[in-house]
Amino acid sequence: MSELREKVNNLPQLPGVYLMKDIDGQVIYIGKAVRLKSRVSSYFNFDDENPLSDTKTGQMISKIADFDFIAAQSEFEALLLENSLIKELLPKYNIKLRDDKGFPVIRVDIESDYPTFKIVSNPTDDAAIYLGPYGGRQDTRKALFEVSRVMKLPTCSKKIKNVIGKERACLNFDMGNCPGYCQDIKLQKAHREAVISAIDVFQGKTGNLIKRLTKEMEEASKNLKFELAAVLRDRVKAVEVLSQKQFFKEDEIHELDALHKEKVLKTHLWLSKALGLEAVPERIEAFDISNTGSSDIVGSMVVFVRGKPYKKDYRHFKIKTRKNQDDYGSMAEVVSRRIKRYLAEDAKFSTLPDIMLIDGGANHAAVVKKTLDKLGVELPVFGMVKDEKHRTRALVSANGDEIGLAASPAVFALIGTIQEEAHRFAVEYHRKLRSKTMLEGK
Repeated sequence: MSELREKVNNLPQLPGVYLMKDIDGQVIYIGKAVRLKSRVSSYFNFDDENPLSDTKTGQMISKIADFDFIAAQSEFEALLLENSLIKELLPKYNIKLRDDKGFPVIRVDIESDYPTFKIVSNPTDDAAIYLGPYGGRQDTRKALFEVSRVMKLPTCSKKIKNVIGKERACLNFDMGNCPGYCQDIKLQKAHREAVISAIDVFQGKTGNLIKRLTKEMEEASKNLKFELAAVLRDRVKAVEVLSQKQFFKEDEIHELDALHKEKVLKTHLWLSKALGLEAVPERIEAFDISNTGSSDIVGSMVVFVRGKPYKKDYRHFKIKTRKNQDDYGSMAEVVSRRIKRYLAEDAKFSTLPDIMLIDGGANHAAVVKKTLDKLGVELPVFGMVKDEKHRTRALVSANGDEIGLAASPAVFALIGTIQEEAHRFAVEYHRKLRSKTMLEGK
């Protein structure tokens, strides 16, 4: 830790984002700071008298082997950069350190007459657009207020369509902070365009936005629509100010994105060669079984695409054909049901994996291979073998051929993460069913 403390001393007291890495160079946590040096140093202010706690934060700190940082122009810029990087890199502890409510996000229903931005706890499966997350609720409010202020969108609580022409404009209109959309229905189109522009700002598309608004301004001026041209001119200036002073450096994000994709490709290439696959695997499905004796036996299927969890395709299975504990039979049932749904052209199971990974050894892999053969489907199948510390140390084929993972730390970390996720997803569902059973039994 002495080397890390020394590295911290060289950090600037500027806003920015820091990326914590483990011994394998994987980014495990991303955070933002108003003052980088002060914030990052807080992670390493411990000694024998102030040891690491047993909390999830303490567990994360114990795994930090290095860190990187990106300085920003402002706290708001750091906030947006943090959000972009978390969504791109999916660090392990950004997920683990979330509370049950998740991060708040900004919701906007662009199909409504007068779209408005609202802060909600979690996205839902509807037609609205969700932006963020941007850290905690306070950070999200800051982001929303800043963009609304610059784009001159209403920050009052009025429902515009209900008060048009009925109420006098508020102080924001008198101060020139809002065009007064509630005063004239003719401004409805301008309101929608301002909302769309604000969405572009949230998504970091300021370059294209400025070009589009400038072109619209020039066309309005050419057609003698000077009032509209003035509105567009003000909007261009506002976006330029935001992009220059309060937005993240897109080239740095693209560079990190390219490095991440290159690392993922190398990892999958190594895996492809080690397993003797004909093509580089993109989609990996992993299966696990969870039970307590013969009670509520369940199976899980988790999906990773290009090295990332693809939770949309995660699936649970409640075992139907086994009354007693039988891991082999249960695994065969889960895989059989998954493949039969594919053969029946079920949209939820429409894509086959490039590899199937099974929690267990050669016998588990052999059972699944036999199940696939009966269904006429040919897929590479490997068991995930753990060491005495319950870490995935190797993959094993149905024939018992073992492929060690120690030679590639990145593959070792990927397979370990996949196995942990399959186990977590199975146990989570098992506990849910068990709790339900206990409640019904009372």
